[in-house]
Amino acid sequence: MEEELEQALMTAFFEDPATLPSGLVKLFERSKVSLTLADATRPDCPLIAANAAFLDLSGYRAEDVIGRNCRFLQPEGGAGPVRARMRRFLKMDDVANERFLIPNRTADGEDFLNLVYMAKLGRDADRRLILGSQFRVGRPQGLAPDVYDRALKQDLRKLNELSSGSNWELLASLETLASSHSIIARMRYE
Repeated sequence: MEEELEQALMTAFFEDPATLPSGLVKLFERSKVSLTLADATRPDCPLIAANAAFLDLSGYRAEDVIGRNCRFLQPEGGAGPVRARMRRFLKMDDVANERFLIPNRTADGEDFLNLVYMAKLGRDADRRLILGSQFRVGRPQGLAPDVYDRALKQDLRKLNELSSGSNWELLASLETLASSHSIIARMRYE
């Protein structure tokens, strides 16, 4: 068990892996999907785990990520109206999963569009964890800047302005990946 935990720490980074179920630690270790875990019961909902795929996506190091809210990924001026939707989601007990389209910026300053799936894991007296699955959807070629800006401000509800028919298949695949990870994480958390 100790050796498995040590191996997980090489590809996933945790504030304190001993406080998490070993199955959840293994999920972070093995997943090729960008994953984060935040503690919604703590002030400012800090990240308590991130895997190597997330670090690759964002360009940040583990020590720059763990203990911080994901807002550090947002460009100067924030992410617009999507932040209010995210806050509402975190307060709603009857909604377990949601997706958000968020403007983000890598550590080296490159702007990108991040499709984030959030899933609530368990709820006990001490802790509510939020699993984040992130997918870089980029800035489509040939798209007029005003369409891009509107999509960012109005979030995923305007994603159809950016997508052709084949991109919807990609989005369905990403949602399936994120849903699979949230189901596995819930099983391993509980």
